Amino acid sequence: MSAPVEHDASGARMQENEATESSELQLRRWRDLASVATLIALAWTLAQIAFVLWPQIDTLTQRALHTGFGVALAFALFGRKARSPAARVVLAATGLAAFAPTLYVAINAQFITSGRIQGLDPVAPLDYAMGLLLLVLLFEAGRRVLGWGLAVFVALFVAYFFAGPYLPGVLAHRYSGLSNFIDTQFLSLHGIFGTPVGVSASTVFYFILFAAVYDIYGGGRMIIELAFALTGRAVGGPAKAAVVSSGLLGSVSGSAVANVMSTGIFTIPLMKKVGYSPRFAGAVEAAASTGGQLVPPVMGAAAFIMADYLRTSYQTIVLAAILPAVVYYVALLVMVDLKARAEGLRQGEELQARPLAQVLAARGHLLLPLAWLVYRIVAGYPVEKAALEACLVTLVAGSLRAGTRRGLRPLVEALIVSAERTVSVALPCALAGVVVAVIAFTGLGTKFTGLMVWAAGGSLAALLVLTMLASLVLGTGMPTTSAYIMAAVLLAPALISVGAEPLTAHFFIFYFAILSMVTPPVALASYAAASIARASPSDTGWTALALCLPGFLIPFAAVVHPGLLMIGTPLDAAWGVLNSMLGFVGIGVALIGWLFRPMSMPWRAFFAVVGLMSLLPDAISTLACITLLAGAVAWLWRAARRQRSAVLQGGE
Repeated sequence: MSAPVEHDASGARMQENEATESSELQLRRWRDLASVATLIALAWTLAQIAFVLWPQIDTLTQRALHTGFGVALAFALFGRKARSPAARVVLAATGLAAFAPTLYVAINAQFITSGRIQGLDPVAPLDYAMGLLLLVLLFEAGRRVLGWGLAVFVALFVAYFFAGPYLPGVLAHRYSGLSNFIDTQFLSLHGIFGTPVGVSASTVFYFILFAAVYDIYGGGRMIIELAFALTGRAVGGPAKAAVVSSGLLGSVSGSAVANVMSTGIFTIPLMKKVGYSPRFAGAVEAAASTGGQLVPPVMGAAAFIMADYLRTSYQTIVLAAILPAVVYYVALLVMVDLKARAEGLRQGEELQARPLAQVLAARGHLLLPLAWLVYRIVAGYPVEKAALEACLVTLVAGSLRAGTRRGLRPLVEALIVSAERTVSVALPCALAGVVVAVIAFTGLGTKFTGLMVWAAGGSLAALLVLTMLASLVLGTGMPTTSAYIMAAVLLAPALISVGAEPLTAHFFIFYFAILSMVTPPVALASYAAASIARASPSDTGWTALALCLPGFLIPFAAVVHPGLLMIGTPLDAAWGVLNSMLGFVGIGVALIGWLFRPMSMPWRAFFAVVGLMSLLPDAISTLACITLLAGAVAWLWRAARRQRSAVLQGGE
């Protein structure tokens, strides 16, 4: 009779321990919610919502407060992770100190923008103190969050600003001195508070907020389940599901590394389970997640900055991005399918993917926010208001079903997370603004454009190659947003000067700024995927680069076929898609080395050459390539069929 009593006592103790652990966890979570970082993050999100509700708040005030919140939150987040109480206090206090310069600007915004004449009115001692304080804190916060790459890059341009009068030849400039530096960088809508921060404050923040709210209500999980329902049972199904889910989820998140970490934890183990090597599984996820920044309606933060630079609507950017994104993912799916067939990988029936009808029945209502967001953007509604409306639609739609209904706490956590995620966008935008102002006021941009055109000999083809290389170098270890801004200022004018369409020129560098995430030696998305796959980062990076080669050719194809960017007639668009698809299928076959059977090097070289020729714009080369590709496919299919028949007969 004692055993049951002992069992009951043990069970009671276990329940008591679980209750204690649960209460400790709840206490720790409430302590986190009461931390300085959390309070700053929540205040930042509420301030951003206020900017939309009260548009009479002037532009400089919005940008200054956005920057102040970003720098303050960066230090507060590091303070929350610090081990010693003293370090936590110092970092939190440093973060709060970042509010002083930005509040100073906000309070004097009316005078700075309307009552003060830049370059003529003197810089006051307090202007010097506040400007230098913000610059130092911004630089240190950027170094801590983004690493030394961007910090050193910015420091070089600041050094160039002050060293200008002492430099020889064309590098010299006269716009120097501390007063000019503070005047430009701190007391104007240039520099720190320039266009990049303006886009981050007025547009990007709201889409990050939407992504956080959408994920809280299960939107990310719905996208992954939807992808597996559509492709999970096909040959190489997990890899195809990774491509589809990463593309769809990346269009909402706008971050390659975040996309890898959110979808890769599901897709990479499943790819390995059906037989893909860890290296290839990680590479597929990296390539697919990187491409998510190319997929409308949200894309990456750089897309909003592109719209501002081109003085065009974001709807124009979205429409221009549709066909290249489709071509990119179709090419990736073709390569994944060929790889699965080449290695004889089985189908994914054992993965037990939920049927499409079940996924839609359980979570299909979460497609409503995405549909509403797309509708409002295409209809020309202000994008920041469209994103906030999509948040409200998510809240209402998610509350319709018990399985996706959430309480107040998860919603508050989404508000906090959105601000924390924006730090990695706001800081590089502010630092990039410093560089952009130096380039603009010293005339370096014009000098660099002339140098690029001279190096290319005036040839558009040579200039495209130089621009590609320069964009990839700028993107080495640098956030996509910063890489695009630098390339847009330094490289795009050179392309436009030799006859490229402005939209085409900016899309060209936009693509390569994004693809730098999978370009060794510093391929951040590939390294993140390799950590999940437990594969070599170097091998995963080079494999992802091979998978993304069609993506490297898309910008060149867009220059040759502007119809890919919806420039011209519908016939131009169809012609561009046809040529691109032909080219990328041929190149994909050459890279994988399999079509119905393993191919020899001569056959692979043939498909590579014909694939590249397919990108040429004239009709004769297109018809010739179609004929050659059709003939080669028919020949290889018949040869593989005869080989299988011979094997079967030999077996009998």
